Amino acid sequence: MLKKLLTVRNLVILLVAIAPFVVSGLLGLKVPTPEVSLAAEPIFHIGSFAVSNALLTTWIVTVILIVVAFVTTRRYPKDLVSAKNSELVPSGGFGNFIEWVVEGLYGFSEGVAGKWVAKFFPIVMTIFLFIVVSNWIGLVPGVGTIGFLEHPHGDKAGFVANGAFLTAQQSHTAGEGFILVPFLRAPSTDLNFTLALALVAVFMAQYFGVKAQKLGYFKKFFDLSGFKQGVGMGIIQLVVGLLELISEFARIISFSFRLFGNVFAGEVLLAVLAFLIPYLVSLPFIGLELFIGFIQAFVFMMLALVFFSLSTMGHGEAEHH
Repeated sequence: MLKKLLTVRNLVILLVAIAPFVVSGLLGLKVPTPEVSLAAEPIFHIGSFAVSNALLTTWIVTVILIVVAFVTTRRYPKDLVSAKNSELVPSGGFGNFIEWVVEGLYGFSEGVAGKWVAKFFPIVMTIFLFIVVSNWIGLVPGVGTIGFLEHPHGDKAGFVANGAFLTAQQSHTAGEGFILVPFLRAPSTDLNFTLALALVAVFMAQYFGVKAQKLGYFKKFFDLSGFKQGVGMGIIQLVVGLLELISEFARIISFSFRLFGNVFAGEVLLAVLAFLIPYLVSLPFIGLELFIGFIQAFVFMMLALVFFSLSTMGHGEAEHH
């Protein structure tokens, strides 16, 4: 067993993994003091529009998903409506893996959404892929760890000063009293990102509700039929409708802070570990964050799917469901 592990390839991989730690120790490089910032930091401006590190990473995630979609479907015929199943051939092993994931989640979603699955699935699957890649990209080396040093009052120093790169010793000296502002930051650690996804999910739930029930959908918020049974029952129905309306807005808060809190807490944990106990101690926690990133994306997807399904049912029917 030991001989199988101690192959030339495995030893080379191990040396490549250890080399950066050895070099950083010889050069005297140190992990900067972690700075917990709830707000995404601006990196540059396009006119008066500030581009934050989280927004920049969101654009990168979007490009990654577009490239993956193109690579995995490039063998598909242009006319997918009239195409035969034998013509829908994924491109290679990676394409087969993506198809397996999509088919598995589609079958799972069909059990929840029923006949509406064809309408719901493109939206919830896009949300799932967007979130899971946004969560995992924060674990890529360099994301959240490479940037410039900035004084809390706004003065910059670090990697570039007066047009010249600083040496390791100069960077360490200049970095005293400064904080690291990363060029890239996981999008899910920005509340603006999670709030935007929450607004999309809640808005689409209302859209599908109106599409399925027309104006009758709003009866669950403003139901006056209870007054036919008396004033007391009518007031109760109005209060119940008000609670339903509040619950719709509460979903926005729940969606936003659940995803943001879990991913942001993981980023802070890894940053603190890298500062207190650097090198290999963080590896088990990186595996844990991979799992949490997937679970949070899956939970967001399934909650959106359930809310979409409930919105297409009548008020009494939804209570029974």
